[in-house]
This record gives sequence, C-alpha cells and structure tokens, in this order.
Amino acid sequence: MSLRLLDMGLVPYENALKEQENILTNRIADLTEDTVLLLEHYPVVTLGRSFNDTGLRDADFFARKNISIVRADRGGGITYHSPGQLVIYPIVRIDPASRDISSFIDILEIMVVAALGDLGVDTQRDPFRRGVWATGKKIAFTGIKFKRWVSCHGVAVNINNDISAFEMMDPCGEPGTKVTSASILSGKPLDMNEVKKVFSVHLERVFS
Repeated sequence: MSLRLLDMGLVPYENALKEQENILTNRIADLTEDTVLLLEHYPVVTLGRSFNDTGLRDADFFARKNISIVRADRGGGITYHSPGQLVIYPIVRIDPASRDISSFIDILEIMVVAALGDLGVDTQRDPFRRGVWATGKKIAFTGIKFKRWVSCHGVAVNINNDISAFEMMDPCGEPGTKVTSASILSGKPLDMNEVKKVFSVHLERVFS
C-alpha cells in the first residue's frame, strides 16, 4: 500500500479541516491513496464529541487573546493547538481484519512514544488513560473519527509550543491533568524539520 505524507506547514485549523475532508471524501471513493497530514495550527481550542462545559475553565482567557473555540467532529474532549505543536492527521483505510478503533489509537500512541524516543524524549503510555505521558504529565493527545472505515483527525504532540493555555482547561476532559512538551523535557527547543523527519519514518513503518 502506498502512503502519501503531506507537510502543510503552519495553517489555520479551518484550512486543515477542509483539506482533510477533501482527502477523506476522495479516499472513501478510492480516488486517492492513504495520506498523512503533518502540520502546525495557529492558536485554536477544539472541542471533541465528549466535551462537556466543565472542561473549559476560563473562556475569557481565550476571548481576550482572540483565540477561536470550535467544535470538532472527532472523539475526545477539549484540547489546544498552537505553533510548535506537531499535529498528525492520518487519512487511511483500515483493512477489514483490523477494524478496531481502540487498536488503531493504540498504534498511534505507540508510534508517538517510539518517535519521541528516537528524538531523545522518554515517554510512556498509561494503561488507564488515552494519550502519551511523561513524568505524569500529558504530552500527546488523541482524537479520531472514522467514516466508512477511513480515519481522520488524529494526534497532537507538544514539541516546542507554549503550553500555558492548557492551564485554562481540563485537557481531554480530565480534571487535574498537567501537560508538558518535548522541549521542556529536553531542556531545549527541538528542530521541527528533524521532528517531522523522524515521525515520517515511523508513520511510513506503521501505515505502509
């Protein structure tokens, strides 16, 4: 199976969503190959299908900064995107023998742990909570949607982004959850081009 990796750079959330929906439609119709989008978003708060109003603790904070809060047709709760966070959207068809949403998310999280490990950042999965963790803090957030067994949305990994806005919410609807980033754990910023190269190797391995 061929896999197309598309680096969109830094884009507004709405632009990435439109591109993702176009590719999803074409993939369902077998008009294009499996595709993974790698990108960064301008600051935006997204609310997944499991969001409830208690997860957003300070909406005024985002209003003062002109940061949009948008509904997202994906699993999961509330999260925050901003420059320096690597967002990965796999738009891939799942084989009939592998049609297990939980296992698909497992694969994404295992891939993140492996890629961050290659970048010198030690992380783990939690058997009781989704996402990827380090020192008890969350570093990656998963939220998936399937349509006719083609996936979309995906995983966001804190690399060099400012994580202070996460203090104004319960990330993924989990009260008390603290977050971290690869640059905090490394003590220095990571080269985003190198980060994308390493993740691309692992994405090719997983989806090809």
